[in-house]
Amino acid sequence: MNIATILQTSKYAMSRDKNVPDPGKLELSEIVTRSYTSRPPSSLAGAKGRGHVLVVDDQDDNRALIVRYLSQAGHQVRQACDGEEGLASIAFSKPDVILMDVIMPGASGFEICRRLKADPETLDIPLVLITGLQSKEDRVAGIEAGADDFLSKPVYPEELVARVRSLMRLAEARHALEEARLAREIEQRQWIHRMFERYVSPKLVKEILDQGDDRENPLDRMSRLEVVALFADMRGFTGIAEKLEPSKVVELLNVFFTLITSVAYEHEGTVFNMAGDSLLIGFGVPLPQSDSAERAVNAARDMIKRFQIHVTDWHNEYAIEVGLGVGICRGDAIAGNVGSPTYMNYTIIGDAVNVAARLMQNAKANEILISESVYTRLDPAADGLRAESLPPMTFKGKSGPLPVYCIRVGRDA
Repeated sequence: MNIATILQTSKYAMSRDKNVPDPGKLELSEIVTRSYTSRPPSSLAGAKGRGHVLVVDDQDDNRALIVRYLSQAGHQVRQACDGEEGLASIAFSKPDVILMDVIMPGASGFEICRRLKADPETLDIPLVLITGLQSKEDRVAGIEAGADDFLSKPVYPEELVARVRSLMRLAEARHALEEARLAREIEQRQWIHRMFERYVSPKLVKEILDQGDDRENPLDRMSRLEVVALFADMRGFTGIAEKLEPSKVVELLNVFFTLITSVAYEHEGTVFNMAGDSLLIGFGVPLPQSDSAERAVNAARDMIKRFQIHVTDWHNEYAIEVGLGVGICRGDAIAGNVGSPTYMNYTIIGDAVNVAARLMQNAKANEILISESVYTRLDPAADGLRAESLPPMTFKGKSGPLPVYCIRVGRDA
């Protein structure tokens, strides 16, 4: 059973409560909102009663008697004359306790109880079956249906009020435990969200959390996956450091890193290490990206184009010559938290990262050097991309020369 089914099948209006509109005339979203916002505040089981009770009984005199007992005890009481009307009332506003007759026209109290206890939205509402049935089989049937308690007819006011108050205290304890659990989950999710925002594009944070188990810190997971590693490095930084005041050097570095990071996020890259005047960015990590190579190259082109605006301004203001060199390589890498007990850093390590760093070191200002593994994943005709084949390069730790391609951007294209 769910709220949509209730609204579609119910043929009864809330005729006994003028303040309750016909649920069939409400949008489903409004029904759900009212259902979750209509619960009264905490401390439902006070000394004078209080709390919201729904009485479902097809016998007018029985229902009126129970309503009177509960009202005198200080409870708010709603009424329904059969199971379907009771379901519609619950869909509109969840009560704190349900008192339900067993023998009713249409669906019996057993059937309504089973439907309520099978629905995650209503299974936590305490439900008392009121019955004149005394056999052991009937009691067992009620327990199997999910009833929380039983009252036998005729109903005595003292017993009725005592059972309702007891169940409200139990319901309040359940709600408190659930609220504490949800608060812990929210706190954990927010902590993970803040951690990931340090590295990942805001567009990817929600997707990462939705795919993972919130009880586990995703940054603690170690995984081997195919990544595209991009290193971006400011050319001419040594001249800046020697020529300008330290505060101005830091200011320009902050402008540089802000620009590079914002471009990386636009292309849904993951920012890893900042060291000196260089930055490591990963694509296809922590989530796979089928177009990771294309994303990396487009991000690098945008970085150089936007940085050239600052190059001109800094030259005019400080008489310094700077540029941006980029190296990109695709391959296997290990992603995870690496470090010591006192310092940990979420990063990627592997041959692809090392080669990307070597390519970046060989790139001149406004150049993007890419490995053959990246080049084979690109469409040369896309966006007027022109990659020039360079003589193979030999890098430390590699057994032989590697094919390298160069993409020039802006004035040097």
